Amino acid sequence: MLGDMRTVLLVDDQPLMLQALTNFLTAEDGFTVVGEAHDGREAYEKAHELKPDLILMDLKMPRLSGIEATRLITAELPDIHVIALTTFSTLDFVLPTLRAGAAGFLEKDARPEEILDALRSVDDDNLALSPSVVRLLATYATSGGVVQDHEEWTGSDDIALAPRERSVLQHLASGLSNKEIASAMSVSPGSVKAYLGTACTKLGARDRLQAVVRAYELGLVKPRLGGPHPDPA
Repeated sequence: MLGDMRTVLLVDDQPLMLQALTNFLTAEDGFTVVGEAHDGREAYEKAHELKPDLILMDLKMPRLSGIEATRLITAELPDIHVIALTTFSTLDFVLPTLRAGAAGFLEKDARPEEILDALRSVDDDNLALSPSVVRLLATYATSGGVVQDHEEWTGSDDIALAPRERSVLQHLASGLSNKEIASAMSVSPGSVKAYLGTACTKLGARDRLQAVVRAYELGLVKPRLGGPHPDPA
């Protein structure tokens, strides 16, 4: 768990956006903006220097993209939670960003409370996705489409998930938190984490977001956007 006061690094190549985010978060209890970066390379350097709890990361920036910066930061500083905040919410941005290790993906026109909820929830293993991104991933999952990026899949496409592991991923795809999943499945939150850990291992995923994305791609789950659904036997 993060402390009561969360430190935040803001990354965007637009000064007005940085100023707006700084003013917004400074006015909210529980957050301290410890730095700003104007491109991916500066974000990488300041992440190592400042070691913030959270990074709000733009994606399309000079010198180093937000996706590559996220990949480097999450690999080298795994305790930092990176949330993408961008105008580019198409699949060719969403999937590579989540695969790079981002803890969430929000659009810049997200409601203020949506951004705050995302920043507050990522330390509790919750998905931080804009509703439009959840719908996008659901459409992708059911369409059979393929999105190319620079990361090749090295695992097996023949994955056998247990019913409870599949159910956890299905609930995650609906945007439920660990506590909500535990309630829906009538199990403990610890069991939810255990099922998810096993599913991640089978899918070759480093975290829950990558596990859900990979399960989408393999057709192992069919995301439902209407909330909890019956747990398979």
